[in-house]
Amino acid sequence: MHAQRVRSAEVIIIGAGLAGAATAFFLTQRGVRDVLLLEGEVVPGAHASGRNAAMVRQVVPDPEVAALARQGAAFIRQAAEAQHQPGLYRQTGSLLLASGPDWESLQLDAEVAEQAGTAAECLTPSETAGRVPILQGAEFDGAVWCPSDGVVDVAWLLAYYLEHAQRAGAQLLTDCPVTGFGVRSGRITSVITRDGPIHGEVAVNAGGAWAGEVGRLAGAAPVALTAYRRHLFVTGPLDWVAPTWPFVWDVTHQLYFRPESSGLLLCPCDEVPWPPELPPVDPAMAEFLAEKVTKHLPGLTSIPLLRSWAGLRTFAPDRRFVVGWDPVLAGFFWVAGLGGHGVTVSGALGALASNLILAGPKNSAGPFDPARLLATREHPDK
Repeated sequence: MHAQRVRSAEVIIIGAGLAGAATAFFLTQRGVRDVLLLEGEVVPGAHASGRNAAMVRQVVPDPEVAALARQGAAFIRQAAEAQHQPGLYRQTGSLLLASGPDWESLQLDAEVAEQAGTAAECLTPSETAGRVPILQGAEFDGAVWCPSDGVVDVAWLLAYYLEHAQRAGAQLLTDCPVTGFGVRSGRITSVITRDGPIHGEVAVNAGGAWAGEVGRLAGAAPVALTAYRRHLFVTGPLDWVAPTWPFVWDVTHQLYFRPESSGLLLCPCDEVPWPPELPPVDPAMAEFLAEKVTKHLPGLTSIPLLRSWAGLRTFAPDRRFVVGWDPVLAGFFWVAGLGGHGVTVSGALGALASNLILAGPKNSAGPFDPARLLATREHPDK
């Protein structure tokens, strides 16, 4: 479909990755049929939504994010169960390792999860190694076991949101980058593509790593979003890896791994600021991973790396999500800055965003409101 065939829409969503697709899904589920998704790439999910470790993690430090993570994980489990297709969500569980003050904090995070109804058990190092033997000799003080965490088929999840939204009336235009905005008297009037303007009074910025550029293009509030490159590595076959192992994340030393095919997927949790583009692989990151593994997970030393790729994770300065109406430009709505949580929280985030869009700009998104960043910029001492 070409953009010139669509002249207007009630809600125009820029970006058809997980954030935009989930927002479209919930808007259409709640009766908004005239929704248009604009995707700059030929295929949705070409960037952060398709270049991640596909892990669903619910025990996280930020209580507001943790609440969305629990809701999002529940949505994924229920949606996968309804499909009756094994493998869409593999509830492998997770082991989160920590040392020193991080272990004290992680135990508190687990306690919050338990109080909210998500099972989270604290284990000793020996108990942890009993579940994943390769952790014998690893450097950590304890671990949290969260049995309802797991690994999701991200391609299925994205397709689930998009297909259901389209069945309910939403339209999707791919290979349709946004080139500008029509604005009159401080309000959005249209979104301009290379095929011409599409009229609408609500534009949703779900542009991922490009969200900051989209905001500047529209003349919205100066929300400072930064994208960071992160690498993932996959090994060759390893006959000692059990496919039923949980994913393991050392939150102190920032390193994780999980079973993938007949080997392992690993990440050194590198973080380098990067412009919004498809990032190349840095060969030095394989050495960085090896150094971390040798020091903190010696059982994984000298494993054969088969392939690698890099993706982008985007953050606001305070590392909280940016979800809500723009405080400067009427009709402009943000769903951005999800960092590494986009997969887990997508269902809950789409529900939150749709609620706020339907409620109108008089309501605040609370801790994720974009206005908080404008206030911080004006008053740096805060």
